[in-house]
Amino acid sequence: METGQAGWRGTIPAFVMEESASIRRALEDFIEDAGDSQKRAWRDSIPQLKEVFDRYLSGDSPGKNGAILEYTLPMEQGRRPDVIVLDNGAVIVLELKGYGIVKQEDVDQTSAYARDLRHYHSMCRDRQVVPILVPLRLPRGPWERNGEVLVCGPDMLPGLLQQITAASESTALDSEDFLGGDYEPMPTLVEAARRMFEEGDLPNIRRAKAATDPALESCLEIVNEAARTGTRRLILLTGVPGAGKTLVGIRISYDRSTLELAIPRAMARPGGQTEMVDPSVTSIFLSGNGPLVEVLQDALGKESKNFVQPVRSYVKHHFGSRGGSRVPYHHVLIFDEAQRAWDRDKVERGHKGELVGSEPDLFVDMAERVPGWSVIVGLIGTGQEIHDGEESGVSQWLEAVAGSKNPEAWSIHAPPAIASHLGESGIKVNSERLLSLNVTLRSHFAENVHDWVDGVIGETERSSEELRVMATDLQEEGFRMYWTDNLSRAKAYVMNRYEGMLDKRYGLIASSRDKALAPTIPNDFMSTKNVRKGAWFNAAPEHPRSCCQLNTCMTEFGVQGLELDFCLIGWGTDYVLTDEGWSNHLMKRHARGIPVQDPLALRRNAYRVLLTRARDGFVIYVPPDVGLEPQHDGALRLTRKWLSDCGIELLR
Repeated sequence: METGQAGWRGTIPAFVMEESASIRRALEDFIEDAGDSQKRAWRDSIPQLKEVFDRYLSGDSPGKNGAILEYTLPMEQGRRPDVIVLDNGAVIVLELKGYGIVKQEDVDQTSAYARDLRHYHSMCRDRQVVPILVPLRLPRGPWERNGEVLVCGPDMLPGLLQQITAASESTALDSEDFLGGDYEPMPTLVEAARRMFEEGDLPNIRRAKAATDPALESCLEIVNEAARTGTRRLILLTGVPGAGKTLVGIRISYDRSTLELAIPRAMARPGGQTEMVDPSVTSIFLSGNGPLVEVLQDALGKESKNFVQPVRSYVKHHFGSRGGSRVPYHHVLIFDEAQRAWDRDKVERGHKGELVGSEPDLFVDMAERVPGWSVIVGLIGTGQEIHDGEESGVSQWLEAVAGSKNPEAWSIHAPPAIASHLGESGIKVNSERLLSLNVTLRSHFAENVHDWVDGVIGETERSSEELRVMATDLQEEGFRMYWTDNLSRAKAYVMNRYEGMLDKRYGLIASSRDKALAPTIPNDFMSTKNVRKGAWFNAAPEHPRSCCQLNTCMTEFGVQGLELDFCLIGWGTDYVLTDEGWSNHLMKRHARGIPVQDPLALRRNAYRVLLTRARDGFVIYVPPDVGLEPQHDGALRLTRKWLSDCGIELLR
């Protein structure tokens, strides 16, 4: 890692001895676009910091220590802890604020810096990393603890620093040691895909590769075996939300090692001629999630269409009035969110009677047209069916293989939990442990988010006491969860927490079936239909179409399969807790003639999707009873209490 990633670095005694103006000039040279408010903050804070360090040293000059100002976290544009103090092996993050009050967003921002250094910086692993929020105008008094963050004014800070460094037992570390370490953050799905397309493979991002490499290698081994034996394979890869299923699928689609496995085929040319050609791409990533495709293609550019396409257009190209019996160009068909594949009735409605069969039926048919060999990779998320016609799940895929033209040519590869239910079909089923991704990557190291969410929404039976304990653990891992009935306060929290962090994405999301949010959160059909998904997710925070403006809303249909750093979630009256349990009796009804097997389950799944989109946490906005329509009055009372009982803190 380059060492030019900080505005000032050196020993603590050197910082004390250097002129404030000289330090300030170094910071201004480093951050060329610093605004007037930032420059004023440096002018006010540097003399105070020099005094703090002078008192901290108490005349002593320990040998190996360091101070780093405005350290820019690599690969995270705009994220800069104000000060990093290194002494006696301890790493202390100081976040300085020029006022005398404590804001929760500042506490959480400071905690996130410490969390990321602790988990992603090679020199901080197995070290004590202590976050301290320093309101520079805080009245004199003892330091306090807010979660893992220590809150301390400048008067008491020298003593607190002495206390922390004296207790450290780690090996000594100075500023050059620190800046020479590696920082490997966990990227978002879109960012990981962008880097992979730019660099030829997923960069050496330790945790992302460690979590997804075994599944990727297992899938590629099956692909190679299918090519070698001239057979057909169905791979079912499962995972909890945020576990990296989609990332594995994209990595397969872009894997160059499979190109040599492609079989030349006859391609139609002008004038009725045919030509034998070698496919330039072996695999294609297909998703029924239109927003995901739109966001990926927007982020990756025109070339991405060779690797990422919508399911429906791909299917229609190979069937229908013009498709006829076209032979797919690709040997490996990757179906994202395969548990959401359309059933036969939905296909007939969606394609206006032009196509016959379920989407799994059509995929198996396409795969059998490919010369020599083929593989279907079904990426399966659990409990995320949110559309009508998506409720038949994995069973459709087994039925499609069993009912194919040549079922004996097929074998199925699935994780044990699925394989055990497929064994009686007569189709060869291979149970493969590596095809299950059980650890979420989305929420950094808060790995039990999905279990906690399942308990909150009533998918699993857990007491509020048990869920509160789980919530405490998640909070300690840096995953913040709040609720409020004040939308303005929620927006202020989110925007203040991520101010100046250009790579961070935070947005407003809500259920599509709620009728009570519309006055303040535009979740109605027309408002959400017209949102440009690519710009919403990818545009810079200052762009008027960016999600970071917190003006436009995405529903469960727009955000499924994608992720944000932080979510502002509108919880409406379409899924409320009553004395009899969870109810959807106040939701917008589905259109007449649309068959829905279990509307309550779809609402539950919708809220699961909303609650599992975030990496850093969320604020749930539950509208107050005042202003609601009479039939909604009091409907959210038990829901608010339940959320609070489950460990979600009231945002103050």
